[in-house]
Amino acid sequence: MRNKFIYLMSLLLIMAIIIVSCEKEPAYRTFTYPAAVSSGMSPNTGYPTTNVTITGSNFDTLKGAVQVWFGGIPATNMVSCTNSQIIVQVPANAVSGKVSLRVWTTKIDSIGTFTVNPAPAISSNFTLRSPSNIAFPGDTVYIRGARFGADPSKISIQFSGIAATNVPFFTDTLIKVIAPAVFSSGNITLTIGGLAIAGSPAIINPNAPGNVTPYFLSNTGDTAKNGGFINNSDALVSNRWGTLAAPWVTNAAAKNKSGVGGYSTDVGPGGIKGNICWETWNNTPITDGIVYQPTSMALTPGNYSLSVRYYTEVQSNSSVYFVAASGNNGIPVLANIATALGSVALASPANVGSTSPNLTEIKSFNFTVSSSQIVSIGFLANIKWGNGTANPGSYIRIDWIKLVKNN
Repeated sequence: MRNKFIYLMSLLLIMAIIIVSCEKEPAYRTFTYPAAVSSGMSPNTGYPTTNVTITGSNFDTLKGAVQVWFGGIPATNMVSCTNSQIIVQVPANAVSGKVSLRVWTTKIDSIGTFTVNPAPAISSNFTLRSPSNIAFPGDTVYIRGARFGADPSKISIQFSGIAATNVPFFTDTLIKVIAPAVFSSGNITLTIGGLAIAGSPAIINPNAPGNVTPYFLSNTGDTAKNGGFINNSDALVSNRWGTLAAPWVTNAAAKNKSGVGGYSTDVGPGGIKGNICWETWNNTPITDGIVYQPTSMALTPGNYSLSVRYYTEVQSNSSVYFVAASGNNGIPVLANIATALGSVALASPANVGSTSPNLTEIKSFNFTVSSSQIVSIGFLANIKWGNGTANPGSYIRIDWIKLVKNN
């Protein structure tokens, strides 16, 4: 009986301790933040999206604790915060008026007045070349717009991050700037009063390394869809064969399809019609058949790569070359192929009198231009009948070509 009494008293004591513990008030820590103090703001006039620096003390380092208003419009981009400095971006929709600040629970209704100036704008940038967004180093680039000001020393102009220092003409609405000696293709950036604005379209420097196909060549096929060459206005033979549209030039020897040739409406693997194409099925052989185009303007000195994607059933007794040659008068015939700037023989994998084996591949070659010059780029075909009869003939389809400047 005594043991039961002791057990019961112990149980009641434990329950009492638990009840007292649960009823104890929770512990709270109280934080007191010193009042933020502003001592200055700079600048007090400028454009939307420019940065303003607020100096003072007790600002804290947590961006989320700080709020700034420009003319009652809240700033959404707090660039940085330290205990003594806040850098904040003027909202894009800011209006002139007082600047208010709050740090944690301390709000300063006005730390100064900021005047919002109408932002400068670029309406166009261009050169006198064709197309008008091409600029070689040393070319004059025209920048039209509004509110550029009257003092060129207060602006900076960059071509893809490279500063342009020669500005021979400057007004509030028109700037003429000389393209720097070295720059990459990209947008011009004009910085005025801390505001950076980008011009459009991008200015292309064909002298810079990279894919320069769109600037020097045209009607070159679609690299994404493996096709897309365009026929000229000639009527298609059998709704399939034609001649390549300008700027391609096709010689008489390449036209083995009733007076046309070098172009077919065959569909590439990407599902798009139109290719450079030859075949000798039911037609005469091709001897020194050429299709070429000259570059639209002189290539600048440097090393280049030409690439082609193609499918071939050309038989081993025939040949097709991809060629680059100096000048705008075309590419050499087979006997003079060594005079070209560069060339590569495309595969001739099929057995004579057969359409197999066949092959699809991308093939490339390099060539060097030592001085600025027009270059002719094209294909040279010498395709025989298989074993002396028209069928089965050889066949080759060019899907696309690409020109890259390496350096």
